[in-house]
Amino acid sequence: MLNHMVAFAPEALDAAFQALAHPTRRAMIRALSEGERTVGELAEPFEVSLAASSKHIQVLERAGLVTRRVEGRVHTCRLEPAPLQAVAEWTADYRAMWEQQFARLDEVLAEMQPESPTKPRRIRRKKS
Repeated sequence: MLNHMVAFAPEALDAAFQALAHPTRRAMIRALSEGERTVGELAEPFEVSLAASSKHIQVLERAGLVTRRVEGRVHTCRLEPAPLQAVAEWTADYRAMWEQQFARLDEVLAEMQPESPTKPRRIRRKKS
């Protein structure tokens, strides 16, 4: 049922989920999904300092979600898809498991329902 469980290093998944837990970092990932961005470009939409943005980027780097290229004073970030793919596959396994459980529950509930006749019975009243 959970066929990918052995393939994922728990530490790598933990780091990816921890990195993705913060809305600022998720927004940065979303921006990077459209292409490379400088640290300044990633920081721009948020009301935080460049240093705070850089710390968010460091968390993403430690999780392997982002790589940074330094050219002089310009730091350019790029999204690394492999950890996101691992997260997607890990969650897909659980989704499949839960879908199977819900399908089975639907079957059990359907079996528990009383059979309904195709036509409702009419009750005839006797005339007095």
